[in-house]
Order: sequence, then structure tokens, then C-alpha cells
Amino acid sequence: MASVVVDGLVLPISVAGHPALDFCNTRAGWGEPRPKEYLHTHAHLTVWACQNGFIATSAVRGLRRAGERDPAGASEIVARAVAFRDALRAVLLGPAAPATWTAVNREVRRAGAGAALGPASGMAGAAAWTLDAGIEQPLLAVVWSAAQLLTSPDARRVAACPGPGCGWIFADPRGRRRWCSMAWCGNRAKVRRFAQRRRTTA
Repeated sequence: MASVVVDGLVLPISVAGHPALDFCNTRAGWGEPRPKEYLHTHAHLTVWACQNGFIATSAVRGLRRAGERDPAGASEIVARAVAFRDALRAVLLGPAAPATWTAVNREVRRAGAGAALGPASGMAGAAAWTLDAGIEQPLLAVVWSAAQLLTSPDARRVAACPGPGCGWIFADPRGRRRWCSMAWCGNRAKVRRFAQRRRTTA
């Protein structure tokens, strides 16, 4: 799948239409024997979260350093992120088993416990949610966003790309979108169909 290098780390391109959906796309080749994984380290999670608007650019360096100082804790957070991602995708594509909802709610409760209201930047009298969670911040910010998505009508309008080796999910509000991207999976499907027609008529 399409990727970009940010701060020396390979990350997936965002195409899903919602950052919590793009979080599920930090793996490609869902259901394949050897899927493509993008969340290798806490640094990958942190930089990806920044690229997708979950944390401020100014917080990245400090979070990466904190993760380096606590490698065991950082590895645990990555494992939790992967488990949450798997459960979130299953819930979005549903129907999901009760154990899957339990896995989602485990992280939602953690995010809720770390959430607080504070003044919104540049908006007098307005408030915004903040998460004070240390090196957990990238994960819990994603979880908080996912919880908001799951409680919105948009959660019922999600589809998965059928492209070989893909499985990326995306917002499909009109029920007309088939591919994660016409430039990648859609175009490859056209090429395969063309080659098949040529073989049939040869």
C-alpha cells in the first residue's frame, strides 16, 4: 500500500476519510498470512498520531524521548494499540463478538479517565477536551476519537477495500465507494480485468 516517510519512519498514507479509520489502516493485508504492519514502535505510533492530528507537533519530541526512556512501557503501549486497532476494525465492520467490545471498552475507559476539559485555543468561553496521559497520549487520543466515531451515524457507513493484500477501511456515506483509492487498488483491478479480457480473447 501507499506510504510516506516521516522523520525516518515509514507510515501509511491517510485515505479513509476519518483519522480513527486511518488508524485501522496502519496494517495492510488484513486476513493475509503476512500482513504489512506499520505500528512497529512507540515512535511510529507517536509520529503517526501527529501526522493525523491527534497530538501537537510540539509534543512529538518529548513523547519519543519518554518512550525511549521506558522501552518496556512503550512496547506495552504499542501492543495495546495493535489490540485496540484489531478490535476497532472488527466493531466497525461488525457484527463483533462481546469479547471484541470488551477490548474496545477497556481502552475507552482508560481514555475517559485521562480526559479533562480546558479552554479552547482562541475561543473565549469555549472548552476543549485534553488528555494528560504521558507516553500513553498517542494511543488514548486515538481511542477518544474512535469512541466519538463509534457513537455517531458515520460508524454505520464504513466499508473495507476488497483489493488483494489491502483490506483498508474507509468512510462510505453514500454506499458508492469500493476502493481505498482508485489510484492504487482501483487501478490495479482495472489492469487485472484488462489482462484477463486479453487472455480470454487471445
